[in-house]
Amino acid sequence: MLRWAGWALGASCLVFAVSGGHGALLDSAALLGGALVLVLGELYQASASWGLAFGLAPAGRQGEYQAVFSLGRGFQQFAGPWLMTSLVVGAASTGWLVLAALFALLGLAAPPMVRGLEKARARTEPATA
Repeated sequence: MLRWAGWALGASCLVFAVSGGHGALLDSAALLGGALVLVLGELYQASASWGLAFGLAPAGRQGEYQAVFSLGRGFQQFAGPWLMTSLVVGAASTGWLVLAALFALLGLAAPPMVRGLEKARARTEPATA
């Protein structure tokens, strides 16, 4: 799901990048379409993150994993506005393209990363009979 989230969020950035200068009707339609794809990407990301936050935590250590997971959300709230302002306001369409590439790369990196985390978890869990 994280891969799909990266692709959807990247696609929404591409739509936003080209949504200017084509007339009010076409630009409005592009912005609406981009917003719908953005919501889809956020839904994929939210459900995947919940699955990872709870699914990868070893039994009895869910609280620790939730605390660390929340640190990532805090960093996102700290760095996100700066990143968006720098790229989108500062670089306009080029900024949207950079964000699209960033989301796509993160989406591609997620499955191997999760597989590595699952393998690490399997090595540290005691075998059940």
